[in-house]
Amino acid sequence: MGAAEIIFIIIALFTMIGALMTVLSGSLIYAMMGLISTLFGVAGLYIYLNAPFLAMMQILIYVGAVSILIAFAIMLAGPFTMKPKEWTTVTKFIGSIVVSVVSFVLVFRAIMQTPWVQGKIKNFNVTTKDLGRIFLDRLAFPFEIISLLIVIAIIGAIMLALFSRRQG
Repeated sequence: MGAAEIIFIIIALFTMIGALMTVLSGSLIYAMMGLISTLFGVAGLYIYLNAPFLAMMQILIYVGAVSILIAFAIMLAGPFTMKPKEWTTVTKFIGSIVVSVVSFVLVFRAIMQTPWVQGKIKNFNVTTKDLGRIFLDRLAFPFEIISLLIVIAIIGAIMLALFSRRQG
């Protein structure tokens, strides 16, 4: 096993541990921290795949912006009335395990039975500068729409927080 495989395994383990932390955590803050580490792990996988632009976009958009929005939502929503242990039953837990195992088996079988074709990849020389020009010249409007959507989401979270505090 070479150094590249060891680096991949370390990044994949980091990503999976963060995902497990997200799913299994009893606290929303710890779940958010697990999500952030998972998103960093995905960015690491992009770097491993020699896609630095995607890695930087992953860090800027998901680790930066989306994680901040989730943090604001957690802070503004306040404490929940029911803890996860109060609404989780043994039947739901066993059902989720069964669904997870069946889904994994189906996806694994589909991957193993697919006749993968290996072909030659054409030389694709597009730099990050070229991508930036395309995004900001041709795709400026979608960027503005996304920023407007984020502002609307923040305003909505603040309004929900103010409304719930007036009633409580």
